[in-house]
Amino acid sequence: MFPLDRISRIITLISRISALAKLFSDKNTQKVTSNLLILFLGLIAALVALPAYAAMDPNYELDPQALGVAVSPARKKSKSDKQSVGSRPLKHTDARVPGPNEYVVKSGDNLFKILMRDYNLSNNEAVTFIELICRENNITDIRHLKVGKKIIIPPLQRKASKASKGGQQLQGGTARPGSGGHTFRLESPETTFSELEANLQIRKTWDKMMPPPASGQLPVMIQSPLFSLALDPHRYPVYAAMGNGRILVDKDASIPPLVKNLIAEKDPSLRIVTESPLNGRRFLSAMLASAGFYSVEENFSMDFGSDPKLTVRSDFKVEKTPESIIKQDLVLINSGRTQYPSVISEFLKKEGLTVYEPFASHRPVLAGTSGQVCQITSRKLSEIVDGLLALFSITPDKDKRLDVFANDNNGISLSVKAERYFERGGQRHVVTRFDGDPITYTLYRLLESKGYQVIILEAQDDFRKVTEKLLSRIRINGTYASHRLGPVEGVNYSLRMSGFKLEGAGLPTAGIFLTNLEMDPVIRDLLTENGYSITVR
Repeated sequence: MFPLDRISRIITLISRISALAKLFSDKNTQKVTSNLLILFLGLIAALVALPAYAAMDPNYELDPQALGVAVSPARKKSKSDKQSVGSRPLKHTDARVPGPNEYVVKSGDNLFKILMRDYNLSNNEAVTFIELICRENNITDIRHLKVGKKIIIPPLQRKASKASKGGQQLQGGTARPGSGGHTFRLESPETTFSELEANLQIRKTWDKMMPPPASGQLPVMIQSPLFSLALDPHRYPVYAAMGNGRILVDKDASIPPLVKNLIAEKDPSLRIVTESPLNGRRFLSAMLASAGFYSVEENFSMDFGSDPKLTVRSDFKVEKTPESIIKQDLVLINSGRTQYPSVISEFLKKEGLTVYEPFASHRPVLAGTSGQVCQITSRKLSEIVDGLLALFSITPDKDKRLDVFANDNNGISLSVKAERYFERGGQRHVVTRFDGDPITYTLYRLLESKGYQVIILEAQDDFRKVTEKLLSRIRINGTYASHRLGPVEGVNYSLRMSGFKLEGAGLPTAGIFLTNLEMDPVIRDLLTENGYSITVR
């Protein structure tokens, strides 16, 4: 039905034209005026009969803010003002768009329309969230949504702060009057990279992983009988994708929806990413999701060995094709600032993994600042004991004869053989083996009654048991477990090894770790990289 207010304006216009006609008295003038009147009436009739489908497709409608056109603020409504026919109240007034919500696609829907109509987002905000929603729902074409399809609208986080004079400040700095008194800005991680440096690193890394055509990567240019479109390749760089596809980076989300729709219509192989390289991980995630790879796995980790166990983590693991595993053509990508040690990179390369770390810099070697790793690999009890004592700078007497009654002056002489004898902290210590003879056991108890600290070893004792007995007697704290030996938390790999971590007073140096495990060159180099010195006893 045609709006009443427009009909009223048309009637007013007709009456004014009639009044003008009466001002002319001669016949010729009246004839011209009558012709003009007929022409105006014909135009008005055409407007009234204009069908609804002749209106512009809302997919191609533009928000002036998306084109950088300033919108003059509307006058402040009074309480007595009535709500206009086409207006509707804001559905969400919080700084967080609630979610996740499930939306069922209706006929004529597209993602821009859903976000702007049902979530009151501007064009700029809708563009920002489109990529996230596409990733969450595996949507490849935002223009053709299947009617009845359920779409999950994830929580859309926006950073809120107070705005001046009740205006809502959206990303890009354009004020929306009277919309809640908050400033909404998408949060982005801090970075030490300049935009130019980040772009250069991304280009260098991506071109290694996805080499561009021999002729070079052409900028976006679209020609048709109705229009021509060209995008500045410096502001909107293009990257290669699988299957001869291309990725267009719109880092500021500045391409209007109309232009996006034109690009999607004319060049379906071109995918648009609206993230900035300064956002590191988010940018890489969007790029990888748009590249058409066979498989992309986030927060990937893999273990090498059991004890010692090396765990390598990466932000992304990429399989370009279904044959990548068979061909040992796997890719690990990290967005962090600290790169893998060179020994890990070389090790991964031998395992068929290629590493890319566009934003990382080398972590310096700590050179013996973390402590000492003491490796005792012998299985002989005597050699284990000697190695442990040497660690504490103790030189024992071997096979020493101890006179049990020497201080009693009772005319009795009884000597007992001690395989190892040493003194520490004012106490006398004896290390010996028990062969199962009850008499031998009685003699050891007799030594204890005379103030000796006797450490009795048995034939089945291993490194762990011998070390626990010795540490207990010389009063040094140490627990056998699988311990983490560097690096600090948050680095992209970790190393765990079973052994004793010694603590407390009485140690020759801080941070001693005892183990009997064999260590290959990779483990040794990693320990050195993390500031440990290694000694073998």
